[in-house]
Amino acid sequence: MEALINYLTASPKTQYFFVMSSVLAGLAFFLSGFYFSFVRPMGHHKMNKRLWGNSGKRLVDARLFKTQDESPASPVSLMLKAVLGWAKVENLQRTLYQADIFYPPEAFLSVAGILACAGYLAGSLFEAFYWRIVLALVLGTAPYLYLRIKRNRKAARLERQMPGGMDLLSRSLRAGHTLQSAMEMASAEIGSPLGVEMKIAFEEQRLGLGLNKALHRMADRVASQDLRFFVTAVSIQSETGGNLAEILENIGKLIRARLQLKGKIQGLTAEGRFSALILAMLPVGIFLILYFVNPDYIMLLLTDSQGNRLLMGGILSMVIGILWMSKIIQIKV
Repeated sequence: MEALINYLTASPKTQYFFVMSSVLAGLAFFLSGFYFSFVRPMGHHKMNKRLWGNSGKRLVDARLFKTQDESPASPVSLMLKAVLGWAKVENLQRTLYQADIFYPPEAFLSVAGILACAGYLAGSLFEAFYWRIVLALVLGTAPYLYLRIKRNRKAARLERQMPGGMDLLSRSLRAGHTLQSAMEMASAEIGSPLGVEMKIAFEEQRLGLGLNKALHRMADRVASQDLRFFVTAVSIQSETGGNLAEILENIGKLIRARLQLKGKIQGLTAEGRFSALILAMLPVGIFLILYFVNPDYIMLLLTDSQGNRLLMGGILSMVIGILWMSKIIQIKV
């Protein structure tokens, strides 16, 4: 394998082919990302304008369901579904909604492709060929890491709002309001993201979508198990009957107890998480200190072929160790 890489990198024609391929791929991804990020959203200008209130604040951050369901599929979207599969494209679209990123999957993949091509071109500054692959993988996966962080943060904020939201809905139902009107009032009282999601669900059912369908779409837009408890309870109550106010009150108590247990687990695992952070940052810190104290000593890892292998082995070991420690300290509730 190493001999093959050395042969490919030693040929000027092969290097020229890789560079031109990355440039053409980057240009294609750039044009695709520009179209789906700027040109196509201009068609929704009227709907976006309607979603802005008189006070200048946007009432809803998401597109309403009719725009999503009635808009024709683009050729790029059809190509992605044919290559990756319909299920994977739909899962990516759901994950984007869960992170409050309201762009089609093809735009997100275009950004990831542009960054991967940029990483490949940046890797051409190094003599070793595998640096191009490493930088392309690092920059290409950066949008997915950002997507996952945003999704988890939104879910954590919503779960903290759930107990108060369930209590508010329960009191509104006891006062004689319907669930729809209770959700409308709760959306005005509760902040983002729970209030915004309830506002979207209320607007969707008012425009013709069934309440159960609107609630299930709300659950799909948030990666929260607690919210699914609420949606499942409402769906079962609509079919079998029962005291919905009491059910929501019990759900609020259950979620509050789960949050308290999560807080205790966070306290008990604080030492392990801090140790994992220190162990992950210690090699990077030592590398930077040695670089400023004795650059000639540490530059052997970047200039020498044996040093490159040792550096890649160290980075791979660090990644495996970080993943292993994160699995150890994560306790699902």
